[in-house]
Amino acid sequence: MLYVGWIGYQNLGDELMFDLFKQQFLKLDGSYKLESANIEHQFLKNVSFKEYDLIVLGGGSILSREPYFVHPYTVDILHQALSLNKKIMIWGTGIDWVPKSYIQQLENHEEIPLVVSDDFKLKTREVFEESAWVGVRGPLTSKVLQNFGVKNIQVSGDPGFLLTNRNLDGDQVPPFHHHEKVIGVNWGTTYNFIYGQNEIEVENQLARALNQLMDQGYKVYLFIVWNADLEAAERLYSKLHNKQSAILDKTLYNQEELMNIIQHFAFTINFKLHANYLSLASHVPFIALGYRFKVFDFIKSVDLEDYIISTDQDDITEQILHLESKIMKDQTAIISKMKMFQSLYSKRIRVPFENHLYL
Repeated sequence: MLYVGWIGYQNLGDELMFDLFKQQFLKLDGSYKLESANIEHQFLKNVSFKEYDLIVLGGGSILSREPYFVHPYTVDILHQALSLNKKIMIWGTGIDWVPKSYIQQLENHEEIPLVVSDDFKLKTREVFEESAWVGVRGPLTSKVLQNFGVKNIQVSGDPGFLLTNRNLDGDQVPPFHHHEKVIGVNWGTTYNFIYGQNEIEVENQLARALNQLMDQGYKVYLFIVWNADLEAAERLYSKLHNKQSAILDKTLYNQEELMNIIQHFAFTINFKLHANYLSLASHVPFIALGYRFKVFDFIKSVDLEDYIISTDQDDITEQILHLESKIMKDQTAIISKMKMFQSLYSKRIRVPFENHLYL
């Protein structure tokens, strides 16, 4: 088997999805061998599919990149694998980099302007329809693919739904008293490739909200999921007025260690997509900062659209303060909904393994 994903950069979201795939793989009998390849063209172009029986397009936002809906080379290479009579599988992947205006158009069942050739759409249909198994991250990805003419798409959810909080023993406990209310905050960077294209303005509004919440008695715990996020997290920390009520954790934890920390929070505010999945798996309510299409796709998959704030809004501070109050009021119902969707999608994403669709 060959797993293809955006891996090798110590980005927790992408690495944890490969880890989750490996956990499922280890349940197979010993006759299978697993290798991996980075999705980027500079790496993938040198891979010989003749050596493999199954090529797995792994979870994450790897079907798309600006200015295209889908990595042309990814579809071409998967199509090439099919021409070699190789099995392919699409495991919880999603689409990203789609203009925000398309979200409303998709919800209204309107046509969106596809900037791809008919040949490309044909290849995409063949790749999806001839896969041994297909599962996509969320309903927005499904709707975009329907615009390509792809039929019978299953929303399997992201592999992140397979995360489980094991309550590890150890030192991963926020150094606050148990009775204190702590907000977990994930901040970082995507080098301004966000809706609104102004990370500093989002950061300033986030800092204002956190300062007000600390004035109300909250503690703040900043954490990262990628080493490249550290500079931005340090900058946000510098904007917090009460340093005695805030902690900046510079450690890059693995998913189990981080969930062991998150489970102690009252709620989280998350920039990166998979910080939300970690919060969900820890049964901790979250506010998602909707910086690109994939975050909206996730939020719609779990019916928590009240808890996303688009990064192109000019009232982020006010929205965070409003959602804090809403979360405290509706915490039990939110957690119940998160558990329900995690159970639903974790069953779906395991189907290809349980039904031996890789054979």
